Amino acid sequence: MLQLSDVYTKNIKFVHKEKGQEWLENLPKLITYCEERWNLKVLDASFELSYNFVAAAVFADGRELVLKLSVPSQDFLYELEALKLFNHHNRKMVQLLDYDEEKGIILLERLKPGQMLSTIDDDEVATRIAANILKELWVPAKSDSTLPTTKNRAASLIALKKENPNGLGPISASLLEEAEYFFNKMNETSTQSYLLHGDLHHYNILSKRNSWMLIDPQGLIGEREYDLIQYLQNKLPEEGCKEVIKKRIDIFAEELGLNKERILMWGIAHSILSTAWSVEDNENYSRSFFQGIQAIRDIYQDSKK
Repeated sequence: MLQLSDVYTKNIKFVHKEKGQEWLENLPKLITYCEERWNLKVLDASFELSYNFVAAAVFADGRELVLKLSVPSQDFLYELEALKLFNHHNRKMVQLLDYDEEKGIILLERLKPGQMLSTIDDDEVATRIAANILKELWVPAKSDSTLPTTKNRAASLIALKKENPNGLGPISASLLEEAEYFFNKMNETSTQSYLLHGDLHHYNILSKRNSWMLIDPQGLIGEREYDLIQYLQNKLPEEGCKEVIKKRIDIFAEELGLNKERILMWGIAHSILSTAWSVEDNENYSRSFFQGIQAIRDIYQDSKK
């Protein structure tokens, strides 16, 4: 019998409402459909579930894979498009094996051993690994792309600000104003747009034999500097996060030839938006992520002295 955590089912119902409830009820049938259509066997849902059902599986011929099932939505279509584009351009993204757009099904290669970058204790080593991946990941965006852009992110912030004029959770109204200012400033001065991962962090980078690969792209069009912010804000120590973030920025700027000031300004904008999203989606947020907002603001102010 399929066992799903309370946190996972709550997330699905909160985000997708009645559609999510219906999807959860039909999930066992959807899994059976996948097993019959692709002649595979779902082994277990050993991965931590948040907003998608993800399970290890094996084809009849013994090849291993990962089955990812999502409530059909625009976000699912963006992820699917991003996977196709990244697979076409480079080798640093997990391979898409097959899919069903209408049913929200994605079949992916199984990355083994599948160790997360978060298991690397030396932060400088981990950051340089991430930088080397990004050297091969980013490609200039095509003008006909249907993926969302950083301008869409700005619009999302403005809508959220209108719905929450007094702020929400730890994000004050003044922080929302600050994020809007930097989003506008950065979008107005942006020069070249790239195909970005959109959710780059330690837990979306997995080992494959002697190399590292990315998973779970959201798909986004924008400046390369923007794609670093989730990474900067993740896996931070309880104390000294400012120094850690500053060192990460130094490494990314050095390895990738990026502009430190633009990393910081995008950092202020996105980290505020991301924390606000978290509060809005599940009435909770990462305290270390929130502390990272102030750390980035402090580093930015220090750079102006």
